Amino acid sequence: MMFKNTVKLLCANFDKVWKLLVYHVLCIGVYVAFLAIFHEFYIEAFNVAFAEAEVANIFQSGTFYGSTIANALTSIVDFVLIFFREIFANVWIGLYFCLFTFYIFPLTINIGKVVICEMMYGYMSSCQKQSFTGTFLKTLKTSLAYSSLKVLYALPFNALICLSMWGLTRIDNQIFDYIMPFAFVIVPSLLIAFKETFNVGWAPAKVVYNHNIVSSYYIGMRAGLRRGARVFSTAFIIYLLAIVLSIVLGLYAIIIILPILSPTVYIFEMVVFFSSQGMRFYVDNDTILSPKRLEENDKIEDAKYIL
Repeated sequence: MMFKNTVKLLCANFDKVWKLLVYHVLCIGVYVAFLAIFHEFYIEAFNVAFAEAEVANIFQSGTFYGSTIANALTSIVDFVLIFFREIFANVWIGLYFCLFTFYIFPLTINIGKVVICEMMYGYMSSCQKQSFTGTFLKTLKTSLAYSSLKVLYALPFNALICLSMWGLTRIDNQIFDYIMPFAFVIVPSLLIAFKETFNVGWAPAKVVYNHNIVSSYYIGMRAGLRRGARVFSTAFIIYLLAIVLSIVLGLYAIIIILPILSPTVYIFEMVVFFSSQGMRFYVDNDTILSPKRLEENDKIEDAKYIL
């Protein structure tokens, strides 16, 4: 039901996909503009990594044989490692790249998340439509505080996901070459779904209750864990589909999958929070969903939190 309601809300609010896409394009433009200061250094590092990792060979062979996919994934991971080795030949330029790539850019993306959650709160609670720009300005102070902490919170999880992908490509076994494509899809999907389970209600709780960032995290986490198994399984399906389609479509995924994935996840988080809290919400202009009340979702030992 969570996935079904998410899709319904996504279709009813598809205009938000385009608005968020424009915002993301602007964020990418600003990010690239700042990196362009050292563009010669980064282009040289890219060319060295591209040649040493033999990335060009990926496009010269078949794509659906297990060993071929395994070699392609290994080449991509090697490319990333060599690229970082090259840019850290100059430590300050390397740190500059990491600052914008792993903190500033995700921070701006998470600001957009709070804006979409605020817009969805208006729609789900009263079928109200809001402008993206007006909501952005209204929530900027809140979204900056949330985004600053959310990026730091996500760093260990993201590092674990990257480490797992690196580890899979280091396994040197002919039989595992045929298993690795499946592992490369399933393992990151499981880890991302695990991360999503614990912060699925963070942004929605901040938008709905407007508490401080830390209190909103605990409220959101408790709401998500009320339906933890369903949240985990639904998040796993969403990310599994996204990764599989990205592998199948390749570069076309940038055009088709990525613009839809972010708003889908944001709407999914709002659906989880509303459902876990027993809050009625619109799924379209003519349909109001009435989830179980909060006390019906909690276990007996959690009843003390109702008062």
